[in-house]
Amino acid sequence: MRLMSEDRTVMLRFLFRIFLWSALLNYPWEMLQMPLFQAMKFTDPMSWLICFRASLGDGIIILSIWGFGYLVFRRITWFRILNIKTISVLLISGAAIAIGFEIYAIGTGRWEYSEFMPLIPLIRVGLSPFLQLLILPWVSMILASRGFGADEGYQP
Repeated sequence: MRLMSEDRTVMLRFLFRIFLWSALLNYPWEMLQMPLFQAMKFTDPMSWLICFRASLGDGIIILSIWGFGYLVFRRITWFRILNIKTISVLLISGAAIAIGFEIYAIGTGRWEYSEFMPLIPLIRVGLSPFLQLLILPWVSMILASRGFGADEGYQP
């Protein structure tokens, strides 16, 4: 029988892996979408720092998406089984967070889109940040879970 502290250690290690993969995948996405935002220039080191900070925030957002799925399915690797329920949790939570955060950020002047940002009709939210939270959470979770069961001695 596994001790509770061992379970906690395994869970924390897994959450760290999700966060790490999320930040690593989101940083290049943030860098590539730089031209889609006002005042973001590849030649400005501050823009690189802003993208790095955003990728850390994306990591926290993806952890929250994982946490919501964990509460719904009560499985650490709930995202591995793709069916209508898990896909719905991934897409609806990612879309809701993306839309909510983009509306807030644009509305408060936190950032502005450039003329190159494609917008989703009706809600006027940028397509790139929207797709980012539909695609990268699942990819991050899958990469974090590679070898998780066998390597950690844990069968989720």
